[in-house]
Amino acid sequence: MTKAYFPVDIFQYLSGKVLGQEDVLRKISVALYKHIQGLRLGSVLLIGNSGTGKTTIMKSIQQFYKEHEGLDPFKIMTITNANMLMDQEGTINTIRLFKNLESEVLAATGFKATAEEMKEYIENATVCIDEIDKISSKISGKINPTGISIQQSLLTLLEGETILLETGLYEEDGKRKVKLPIDTSRMLFICGGAFEELHDQVHDLIARHGDERMFRETAQLDDQGGIRYKVRFSLKESLKLSDLFTYGMYPQFISRFSTIAVLDNLRKTDLKQIMLQAEDSPFQYAREYFESMGIEIRITDDALDLIATYALDDLRIGARALREVFGRIIADYEFNPYQSEGITKTGDGKPVLTIDRNTVANHLNR
Repeated sequence: MTKAYFPVDIFQYLSGKVLGQEDVLRKISVALYKHIQGLRLGSVLLIGNSGTGKTTIMKSIQQFYKEHEGLDPFKIMTITNANMLMDQEGTINTIRLFKNLESEVLAATGFKATAEEMKEYIENATVCIDEIDKISSKISGKINPTGISIQQSLLTLLEGETILLETGLYEEDGKRKVKLPIDTSRMLFICGGAFEELHDQVHDLIARHGDERMFRETAQLDDQGGIRYKVRFSLKESLKLSDLFTYGMYPQFISRFSTIAVLDNLRKTDLKQIMLQAEDSPFQYAREYFESMGIEIRITDDALDLIATYALDDLRIGARALREVFGRIIADYEFNPYQSEGITKTGDGKPVLTIDRNTVANHLNR
């Protein structure tokens, strides 16, 4: 019997892997609980700017299955790009999803899966499809036949379809091919996309007062201590289903998602936390780089605060803005750090490079 992992347990694990996005992680946790318990479930659509954590969420789900006792039946998972569902000849080929899952099953079982095991693993699988926004039914105002075809093909999988998967199974007397009926109704589908044009579409609609929605204005301190006012636009707060239809997603396709979760634009506190704690943060990479030269790098809290403030100016690329901002600061030190003015020595003589607020301001205000 599968050990019970309640939504709150799943959330606790995922929130340790994904910084921020608590609301989205709660919805994902409920979807995973339903999937594990074999309850009636629906697919999940993630909408969020680049760098807000969609791919990180998908990878964290994969880790959750692998690291928890009793979840072996659910450990098969694939993360693929929506555009990969079309072959070089332009033919829509959703069977690729199942071939990916087949490969995962074979690898997990040491190429010894029986027909029953293959069927059970795939029917309990989680399928993550990234860049789902790229299959809009129209591009630049023109009909996109490929996008239409992919939406229609995925629609049947999401609503529950039996497909025949031709697979090779390894037995004592060799490999044999069988055709397995796979019921997709038990599979969990999680699709995600940046929907950048959707962002512009809704933003422009509000800007020209196309309906009742309005922008939100916020006040914040600049690096000189002055107050500046900024208009903030949040797709999460503004999105309507009709916006997705206008974007080019078929109503029948969108209706198959029981959960549509819009990721938050990252806050300053999120960016600061990501900068210090995320494994792939630019500060962690810089720490490894300078340690290879025998130098310790430190960053003051007020410097971190200013970096996050600058990164917030480009909400469209989320945490990736940290890389661009911090890269402008650190580039001068990377080439010849021992000749840099910011290098000091500790009591034991170890070189230390300290990034303070003045360092940040001097580099970013050039």
